[in-house]
Amino acid sequence: MQIPPSPHLSHIIKHYLILENNCTKQVNYRLFSDGNPGMVFYFKTPLIQQTAAQISIHPNSFVYGQLTQYKDLLSTGELNILVVVFQSYGLYALSGIAAVDLNDGLIKLNELFKREGSDLEDQVLNETGIRNKIEHIESFVSKKLAGVQCPDKIITGALKLIDSHKGNISVSQLLNILPITEKQLERRFNHYIGISPKRFTAIMKLQYFLKNLQRQSSDTKIADVAYENGYYDQAHLNNYFKKNIGITPSAYKANNLLAINFMQV
Repeated sequence: MQIPPSPHLSHIIKHYLILENNCTKQVNYRLFSDGNPGMVFYFKTPLIQQTAAQISIHPNSFVYGQLTQYKDLLSTGELNILVVVFQSYGLYALSGIAAVDLNDGLIKLNELFKREGSDLEDQVLNETGIRNKIEHIESFVSKKLAGVQCPDKIITGALKLIDSHKGNISVSQLLNILPITEKQLERRFNHYIGISPKRFTAIMKLQYFLKNLQRQSSDTKIADVAYENGYYDQAHLNNYFKKNIGITPSAYKANNLLAINFMQV
């Protein structure tokens, strides 16, 4: 389930996601980038993150930065998760930490925000009703943003252009419109968002493709949807999928999705 934020916070919070699965057996999930950082609260069993180096259990609450590669996660019990999906620069606005320094990482709320983070975790995990939980989150975000300036007009202008073109815009085209050099734009994207403008546009293009793909009937050809979203080479799309999601477009379409970038594998 997706819930919009209060209008006065829509420039920082993109939406809230409620992810639930009543299965008590072991389930493997995959999470990949949607271009946004976030904040997570577990009300039941936390997920387990698996890497080649280690296996670790997620804390009850945390923030996460941009994902530069997909993550494999394991569930051993019922899922009931609230995800605060921030705008691409939202975590920088709240923390003041350069976004690139938070890539592929997660930080407990009480480590990042100290006592305020501990209080927020207690309020959200012990509150009843999703709306009441969200009220605590929005009160916290509003207080953290007091006196904080959001990214400058160059970044917000670039994001609007990328969104209006559904990711089908090159860095050189952005530079033809924005009063900034390529190196300056790269630095600002890394600082505020965590990844390069080229990578960000590619993620946005993929997200629009995935949303369009979900709306199509089962007999619609993936190649036709790909073409409509600016992918003119099926082999290139397949390779991009395998690298960034780990499966093929057809396997994604047939998957049991919990969110557009969170699925069973």
